[in-house]
Amino acid sequence: MNIQRHTPPVCRRGAVHRHRTRRLPGLAGLAGLAAPLALAVGFTGVTANALASEPDRPDGFTARILAGHTDFADDVAAQFRFTYKEAGDSPGEVVADLGSAGTVVIAEVEWEPNGSSGWHTHPGAVVVAIVEGTLEVTNADECVTRTYEAGQAWIDPGQGNIHVAVNPSGEDRTRVYATFFGVPSGEPGTVHVPPADC
Repeated sequence: MNIQRHTPPVCRRGAVHRHRTRRLPGLAGLAGLAAPLALAVGFTGVTANALASEPDRPDGFTARILAGHTDFADDVAAQFRFTYKEAGDSPGEVVADLGSAGTVVIAEVEWEPNGSSGWHTHPGAVVVAIVEGTLEVTNADECVTRTYEAGQAWIDPGQGNIHVAVNPSGEDRTRVYATFFGVPSGEPGTVHVPPADC
């Protein structure tokens, strides 16, 4: 997975691209992800502290799996293209290109007041629909916080896009439905990583 600027846009199978001025290392090159990913997929001989600080953890956050690791009956590939809408420096078009959509996981996710998902990533793209409350989502590569409210949806490109989602309300909970694409069978849809410096 590479996050990079292209002129014109170039799409590669199984990659996320951001049209940006800087190039970030692929998933394998992110030292901060190496230990948590190794532990998440069952490799042995590596501790979380061997390569990076401890992974961040959720606080006031729960996820209930509604449909776990559901296989597509047909061969399915997926590509999502979107451009963030916010003031200031926009990252441009984002392309999440899954050579294979793999299995799908569907979850209902809730944040208590001031709850946090903890810094994390996903193996594939995630479509999120807010049904109650507000979320502030910050991507580590640009440290821009975007606010989403009930009745809105957004796409997390996954594939190494490190981010955190926080309920900014001190009184109200937030609830979303999330559809995770490209989750390898038997593997987690979310991998927590060390906190970003945002």
